[in-house]
Amino acid sequence: MSEVLDRLLRRDVGAKAQNHSMFPQYLLFASLATALPLVILISVQVWMATTYTGSMDLNNFSAQYYDGIYRYRILGRDLLVDVYYFLRAHVAERPYPLPRDPSGSFLFYGAYVLSNGLYFSLSNVLLLSLLWVKKRGLPDRELSLYFCYTLLLVLSMAVVTPYDQLAYLLLLIGIWGTRVKNSSIGMILVAVSAVAGTLNRETEFLLTSFLATIALFSPRPLAKRYGIYLAVDLVLSLAVYAGIHLMTPGKLQVIQAITYGGKWALQSLFVVGLLVATGVAMGMRLYNNVRPALVLLVLSVPYGLAVFIGGEFRELRLIIPVLLSLLCLYIFLNRAPEDSRHCSPN
Repeated sequence: MSEVLDRLLRRDVGAKAQNHSMFPQYLLFASLATALPLVILISVQVWMATTYTGSMDLNNFSAQYYDGIYRYRILGRDLLVDVYYFLRAHVAERPYPLPRDPSGSFLFYGAYVLSNGLYFSLSNVLLLSLLWVKKRGLPDRELSLYFCYTLLLVLSMAVVTPYDQLAYLLLLIGIWGTRVKNSSIGMILVAVSAVAGTLNRETEFLLTSFLATIALFSPRPLAKRYGIYLAVDLVLSLAVYAGIHLMTPGKLQVIQAITYGGKWALQSLFVVGLLVATGVAMGMRLYNNVRPALVLLVLSVPYGLAVFIGGEFRELRLIIPVLLSLLCLYIFLNRAPEDSRHCSPN
């Protein structure tokens, strides 16, 4: 009798200890979801102004982003202008000279800070949600990947655009949608990501590469589901991409100018290669197989060629969505056995 009581007591104490041990994990999640983004945004976007980007007033911004290839990147551009007009209706405007734009506007720069800050914060919450493990919280392996990715993301903020942070958010919405248990809700989220993401920037096509790769390497119940999401994403993305290119006035363009990787292309390409290799190596701590990463990178070659032909390798922002896709790929593959057991048609 005493032995039975002892076992029951130990079980009760163990259960209470397990429940109590989750409190630090909840506190960690809350801190990373709120305090960390706030510190990053104040440090990077308020105390340290960019010395790389211009177009920080409405006139210069309009001259750049309503012309050439930029005129197809509608969503982030128009949302930023809407935020600016909202601020101007409630706050007095004043000059805010910046290193690359002496005619900079305080409210226009403020619109950048608010909009990109919101996109970054929401993306951060979604990523933490993907990394969260039930009854365990945020394990050390997942946290190491999170901090490495976040470090590079913060460094990439030296280049300020109206669409990059929104592109990462919309990419994560599509990825997060595939993990929703209700397939109808998941389909809606993938569709929103495909349409809104393509209206924002061509980065959205990396979701197609991600879905194709995860479908190839997942168990059958999940692979079928990912295949359906892939079809929806591809059809909608192509339709929106073709529609905005055909309906937008002006000469049809696919790239802004031929740059061959831009200034310091070879040196920057070497660094990019090292960062991608590091991302793959860290991802393999979750799922010890290099083939998924290789397939994802091969399927992402059109994106890489676009960056090579018309982009700047030294702009770290261009590699961020690839690293994000790699990170999420290995998170999914690590969880695939458990997810396949709970996979249902509804």
